[in-house]
Amino acid sequence: MKKDIITWCLFLMFLASCSSRKVNVSKTEIKTNTDSISVVRIDSTSQVNNNINISESIEELEVCPLIDSLPIIINGISYKNAVLKYKKQNKVLVDTSKKITSKNVLKKELKKKTETKTAKNKSIDKKINNFVYLWLILIPVGMYLYRQLKKKILL
Repeated sequence: MKKDIITWCLFLMFLASCSSRKVNVSKTEIKTNTDSISVVRIDSTSQVNNNINISESIEELEVCPLIDSLPIIINGISYKNAVLKYKKQNKVLVDTSKKITSKNVLKKELKKKTETKTAKNKSIDKKINNFVYLWLILIPVGMYLYRQLKKKILL
């Protein structure tokens, strides 16, 4: 009988041993690479117009003496035996030049971006601890043993 009780106690302790625990850890690394090329094109044209008008009037009066004996009076000045030469010139200078400046620019910009994300997942599987139920089962076993010992001692 004692062997049966000891066997049952060992069997129950084996069933009600410490609970097992499994831990699953998973690491996930996400790496994102972004390469982009942007092309910027700038076209500009500038135009400069010059309209310059220069008017020039020249009046030229030349008095040369021919013979010194006869006087000529012009604007209150007396000239003796003179030859008059009168020249009148009108000059007009026109500058209508155009300057056209053109500028074409092509820019390429290369952008690289690397982004790394790490995600950790930890999951724990813990089985139920049946040790609590062992104490409940040990109560009737203990009472049985107590009665058996009491009978042997009182006999």
